[in-house]
Amino acid sequence: MTRLPATIASKPALPPEQDFYRLRREGIGFIEQMASRLWTDYNESDSGIAIHEALCYAITDLGYRTGWDIRDLLAPATPSGDPKHPFPNQPFFTARTILTVNPWTESDFRRLLIDLEPVRNAWIVCKECACDTAYYAWCGDDGLALSYRAPELARRTPLQVWPLGLYEALLELEADPDAGDLNDRKIEANATVTDAAGSHQLTLELRFEEMSLADRDQWQLFLDSDDAFAGRNGGSIALKLIRFGATKSYDLLTDPTLDDQGRNEYLRGHWRTVFYPTFEITLAPSGQKIVLHAALRLLGTTATRDALTVSALKAMLEEASVNGLIQRYRRKEHLKSAAVALAKTELMAHRNLDEDYCRVQVIEIEEVAACADVEVAPDADIELVQARIWFEIEQYFNPPVPFYTLQELLDQGVPVEEIFNGPELASGFLRQQDLDAAVLRSVLCVSDLINRLMDIDGVIAVNQVQLTAYDSEGNAIKGVYDPVFSSDGKPIFDPGKASANWLLYLSSQHLPRLYRNASRFLFYKNGLPFLPRMDEALDTLTLLRGEAERLKNPGAADDLDIPTGTYREPEEYFPVQYSFPLTYGIGPDQLSTTASARRRAQARQMKAYLMVFEQILADAFAQVAHTADLFSLDPAVNRTYFAAHLDETMIQGYSELVTGLTQPLLEGMLETVQEFRQRRNRFLDHLLARFGEDFSEYGLLLVKVLGQDIALDQLIKDKIAFLADYPRISHDRGKAFDYQHDPCNPDNQPGLRRRITLLLGYPELDQRMIVVEHLLLRPKFPGDALYPACTEGACNTCGAEDPYSFRLTLVMPGWLDPFHTDLEMRGYADRVIQQEVPAHLVAKICWVGNDGYVEDPCDPVLGKLATLLERDGHKADGLPPGADEACACAILIYREFSRVFQTWYQDKFLQHFHADALKMELELLFDAQVKPEQIACVVLLPFGLWSQVLAFMVEHFVNIARYGWQYQRFQKAWCEWLTLNATFDWMEERLEERVEAILSRNLLSVVPLKTRGTGTWRSQSPPRSQSPRLCNCARAILTGFGMEFYQWLDGLFRSGSFTPDSKLRTFPIELPPECAGLTFQAGTLDQVRALLEERYQAYSEVSYRLRVVLDLLGALSNSYPPATLHDCDEGNDKNPVRLGTTALGS
Repeated sequence: MTRLPATIASKPALPPEQDFYRLRREGIGFIEQMASRLWTDYNESDSGIAIHEALCYAITDLGYRTGWDIRDLLAPATPSGDPKHPFPNQPFFTARTILTVNPWTESDFRRLLIDLEPVRNAWIVCKECACDTAYYAWCGDDGLALSYRAPELARRTPLQVWPLGLYEALLELEADPDAGDLNDRKIEANATVTDAAGSHQLTLELRFEEMSLADRDQWQLFLDSDDAFAGRNGGSIALKLIRFGATKSYDLLTDPTLDDQGRNEYLRGHWRTVFYPTFEITLAPSGQKIVLHAALRLLGTTATRDALTVSALKAMLEEASVNGLIQRYRRKEHLKSAAVALAKTELMAHRNLDEDYCRVQVIEIEEVAACADVEVAPDADIELVQARIWFEIEQYFNPPVPFYTLQELLDQGVPVEEIFNGPELASGFLRQQDLDAAVLRSVLCVSDLINRLMDIDGVIAVNQVQLTAYDSEGNAIKGVYDPVFSSDGKPIFDPGKASANWLLYLSSQHLPRLYRNASRFLFYKNGLPFLPRMDEALDTLTLLRGEAERLKNPGAADDLDIPTGTYREPEEYFPVQYSFPLTYGIGPDQLSTTASARRRAQARQMKAYLMVFEQILADAFAQVAHTADLFSLDPAVNRTYFAAHLDETMIQGYSELVTGLTQPLLEGMLETVQEFRQRRNRFLDHLLARFGEDFSEYGLLLVKVLGQDIALDQLIKDKIAFLADYPRISHDRGKAFDYQHDPCNPDNQPGLRRRITLLLGYPELDQRMIVVEHLLLRPKFPGDALYPACTEGACNTCGAEDPYSFRLTLVMPGWLDPFHTDLEMRGYADRVIQQEVPAHLVAKICWVGNDGYVEDPCDPVLGKLATLLERDGHKADGLPPGADEACACAILIYREFSRVFQTWYQDKFLQHFHADALKMELELLFDAQVKPEQIACVVLLPFGLWSQVLAFMVEHFVNIARYGWQYQRFQKAWCEWLTLNATFDWMEERLEERVEAILSRNLLSVVPLKTRGTGTWRSQSPPRSQSPRLCNCARAILTGFGMEFYQWLDGLFRSGSFTPDSKLRTFPIELPPECAGLTFQAGTLDQVRALLEERYQAYSEVSYRLRVVLDLLGALSNSYPPATLHDCDEGNDKNPVRLGTTALGS
């Protein structure tokens, strides 16, 4: 940093406005140029030069004040009551306020999640296929068709479609002091086993089966039975081990061929294998039972194995107290659920437009054991080296994402705009390079690990490194290690290989975790083997973790303070005439009482002469003093030129020289209202330009609509409103609304809506505009409502098949002025919307009407009806009616139908009708209440003609009922669906996974599919189960059930007979061809049926409401102002006829 000099320069370089001698010299130079023939005395004794010097000095004072720091110039006379905002009404926003944004990128959302207290790391996965539901699109006879099942015959191959814009959030949670690692379903406990030889340490690793998918009700009962597990309010639990064995089909406890000794021998004989216990929990007083399945590993010495008995192990497993394994597991799952719920809340509150999350879950753990021979230096501390090895492996498997304080990053030289890039965080700041380093690994490289271990002090060599992965039950995984690569770069795995010496391929979306209990490190000093003391090594590991951890710090400074200024009274003015020598008699002491009248007159004359300069200079000081007002966002500011108020208290003798010059009159001389409007707008334009915003086109249109004066006033209001709200509308411009919490709340709306309404200068639009995100309308399960296929021209599947991805519809109030009457303003609004919508989204804008039905004697339908009567009708005398007679008759018929329709419509105008159901209802209504004999018409209305009239009028009033009150009907349907949709957590429905989990639990046998080749499995991601076949089977079952549901609900929708109490009819369920080769236990399909019937019954109303929204959305049409038609001589039509943008008739 440059240090300021410790001395004062003898001849400082001053700015021209502060350099008295330069001003004096230049002033005299001007005098010489203009009046040298008449004015030759430029000495200080000359009165003119005295005036010149006094003015020069006053200018230097003014120049000095204009050179003050801008903080001092803007400082208010009365200090701000909010220390964080020292400049009220100024557009000075802090870095945290103006540089941060609603999360936009993958990294932004990771920052948002990692900032949460229970979250250690997070990953956002962009889904390229549907989370649950895809559908097919193809060209049929009637155009583009969409369905959940591909047709057997189609002109073109059906295209499978997955809506895009969906994400999956994976969370790594912080460890809990009691529950341990919250990212797995493992509970680890230490116990002591005693025999005659003494006490022996036993470690139990109990891994519970994923239960939430296969048995949703039992899982929820397990989590919600707080009274029973806490033993309060008369509740309690009884825990029983009902099965135990080294296989899932064998039960050691009930084997009649074994006694206690035989059971103990079985336990010892399978000591190194995985056991499978099953627990039964009985809740009191309800008597409900919960069954939990788990996998158990026992770790201990040979002495521990020999001392442990089945009865002692059973007692440990059946411990039901708060410290028991089951209670600890339940607390662990509660902590996980709370963390996931918090993450969901944050993601929903910060969601991007037309994006959504289909999964938010704790990431699955894949434990990896490491073994190696390590040669160390003779003086090496083996326990420290062991701890460092564990620590380095942990850091390699899962690098941390450390938090930094603001000052730390500033000290590192990180630019401010980079520090505040992304969302505002509560726990500190994150660096992008740390996020990039902490990505999910798909492959572990032994060479990378060796390089890290070789950097440990004291390590000489690392040999025989092997890595082994374990599944969720604790069994070693085979066939995922050290592949060879084919010519096309695909890995080829040895299915029998059980460890990696080179590469280990991890399961997709799994986080590697060091399995320390299964890891082994043998240390060599001078060729002699050593084993570390594990308790000391573990304590050292804890110390190393603590030293490396950078804790979240929510209390640290998170923003840069706005520099404060000092109010220095810039308007204080010392009159020029007071600086003259006393002999002039124009100062505060004036002349003596003995001065002559002539002398007094001369003094007054000079004072009057100087008064012009006094006013100009005082006004300049006032202008400096009001610098803050020039850029203020205070709507009360009404000047941009400021006048100083001179009076007797400031200049003695002022009232004798000046009369009638009031402050308003003086201000009016300085600035007219028109000048103020123009200058105030220009100052606001400057502020807008600082943020890259522009109101120029809007200003021109507003002048055209409102006129110059009104428009300029309105522009000032609009610009101030926009700037005052700028941090919000800039921060949230891409933010969507939270559809999970109070979705119809007027304050819970997309940020885009507020920004657009302020740019258009009509804040009232904020409560009227509806932003429809098409991705929210996607099908959530097979059988859900599908968007009506709409194609223009020839059928194709090149974009039209996906109406959900990256699409918005903005429903605008087309009846509000000026957008109803002024098509240029509407066109400008369309351009603003298209410019403000994120570039990757396609926006459709609908300016809808909100008019109902009013009987109209000029309705165009009358002309069409009269034409029908004149063409096909006859009078009693057999002659066709004349034009006037047909018209009169048409009016009578129209009025009769209108009367009946109005009575029926008055309480149904917001009710939704499908076109088919509406047509049927109006046919029955008119047939029952409108009779031809009741119409006094000269035209006879026989059955044939009346049938044509009836059909004609039904069609007319069907259109009125379907397209009247468009806005209110859509708004009502939209809000009803959102409210009902918010009652479902679609992230947790996961129907396909639940069906697959049921099939997996009941799977008995698998017949291998016939394959070509040698049977060597080749893939980028090696197989770990029969998941692909089960997945296809589950998807086919679900699709069949969903199609039955779709057709059932579609029939009710079209007929208008659906009610929230409509009961789901029984649909057939059978194993489809996709399940060939899979054998399941008896009753498997009954379990699947029970699940699907329960969930689809719950879905029926929300799916119906979605159909209503889609039907109305697809039918929205633009409303246009009526056009005016005149003869060819007139050319001043206010709204001439334009095809596609005006309406003819009403």
